[in-house]
Amino acid sequence: MNSFIKRNLSYIIMIFILLGPIIDLLTGLCLHLFEIKLTVGIFIRLLFMLFICYTSLFVYDKKKLLIPYSLFFVYMILYVLGIIVYKDGLGLMTEVQGLIKVFYFPILLVSLFSIRENVSISPMTLFTTLFLYLIFIFVPLLLGIGYETYEITKAGTLGFYNSANEISGIISLLTPIMFIIIVESKKIIPSMILIIMYLIVILMIGTKTPLLSLMITLGFAVLYFWIHSIKAKKYKNIAISLGIIMIAVAGLICIIPKTTFYQNIEVHLKFLKVDEVEDIVESEKVFDHFIFSQRLTFKRHRLKDYKKASLYQKAFGIGYLKKGKETKMIEMDYFDILYNHGLIGFIIFFGTFIYVVYKVFMQKKAFTFSRYMFDVSLVLIVLLSFFTGHILVSPAVSLLVIIIILSLYRKNKKRILLIANYDERPLEKDIFIKELNKVSYLDKLFVKDINYFKQGIYKIFNYKNYDLNINYSYHDVICNEIMNYSADTTGIYVKNGNDKLVESDYVICDKKIKNIRGKVYTNKDFLGGFR
Repeated sequence: MNSFIKRNLSYIIMIFILLGPIIDLLTGLCLHLFEIKLTVGIFIRLLFMLFICYTSLFVYDKKKLLIPYSLFFVYMILYVLGIIVYKDGLGLMTEVQGLIKVFYFPILLVSLFSIRENVSISPMTLFTTLFLYLIFIFVPLLLGIGYETYEITKAGTLGFYNSANEISGIISLLTPIMFIIIVESKKIIPSMILIIMYLIVILMIGTKTPLLSLMITLGFAVLYFWIHSIKAKKYKNIAISLGIIMIAVAGLICIIPKTTFYQNIEVHLKFLKVDEVEDIVESEKVFDHFIFSQRLTFKRHRLKDYKKASLYQKAFGIGYLKKGKETKMIEMDYFDILYNHGLIGFIIFFGTFIYVVYKVFMQKKAFTFSRYMFDVSLVLIVLLSFFTGHILVSPAVSLLVIIIILSLYRKNKKRILLIANYDERPLEKDIFIKELNKVSYLDKLFVKDINYFKQGIYKIFNYKNYDLNINYSYHDVICNEIMNYSADTTGIYVKNGNDKLVESDYVICDKKIKNIRGKVYTNKDFLGGFR
């Protein structure tokens, strides 16, 4: 069992990430149809967290984790004792549920960070997850079914999902990952279809967060493109990009007034009786209501409750209930954690977060557009946690936060993919063999479709998921495709001289080869290791 987990841990995690949109869909149905508060999503994600804790402790023997685990456990016991003593245990299940949801993040973060060298998540897995969320909202939107984003006044549709803030947060954090895939993709028509679907969804949900995140991501992407164009002295590209941006802005100006996003702004302004833009800035109440959706007001109310609490509660948290009734969340993660879990809980939570981020930045990957976009995702994590909340305190979102953070880490253990049609050589124990077999039935009707589907599944789990790949079968079309998308650094292995080779970064060979691109290594260099 343990050996199976070791061999397939990354795939297990990626499958669980891909199940996220389906789990959240079931959660929405449970809440709306059956009014079940203890949802299937919490239960499944709790099991996943326990699985990762078991894997870290017993499969990879990370006994040092007993220190943070003990710290989390002691805090949780003290938190529950505070609820029992100072609130007479009223709503204990709700309080414990809130506790688990919040500390899901630091527990899972330290667990996965401890085994970071053995976990590698493909950006395509994250992109596919975003695509599934978009599809599950877009299709009900086309059919005119699903649930409304808001219960009253404002408009918006969320498919069959329940929490607009969580789904908006997920779409927002994965937006930079979408940019990575689109920029690296050579298929223009599918990319355009995806962009159109993405824009329709974020404009019809009715929340501000995804559109704000898109603007921030787009701004960072344009900045990256301009800097590289200036360095390469390709000033024409900057002019072209400015033209494209102007056309895009003009298109959005025409489209946005027809969306629920714009309708909600109009409804909000009419409700606040705002006639001029200056009125929003001049009135503190209007500013809070329109920009922060009354979060500053909720913060003041929770601060009053926190000040009235006992010294014990200020240290370990005042919880989620007031006089047996659930209080309104501030929806600003930093303050929600501070008040609900006290100063000690706040220090434990963010101490863990800051420690891991610091360690990650000490081992940061080489600067590329892909890594740059993951940096942008991290910026969004920090900003959205403050302004909109539901990022660090929601398990559905916080798992993706963890994966984004770990994706920035430069591993010491390198992953090398050897691509071949067949291989009869003896292999070391640390080398895993994965087969991608072609289907070749007598009935050729669906063969291409099945092979294309299998290749697509392989791509979801292995896209840019290796540090280096070496292709032994460079004359095979499928092997060349796998070589192109499985790693940024590619190589081919040839036994004899050959002037007609596919383009790659390295060529490993027995003899020197003429008229090729890339650095050439001899077989001796390859066996001795190379940088």
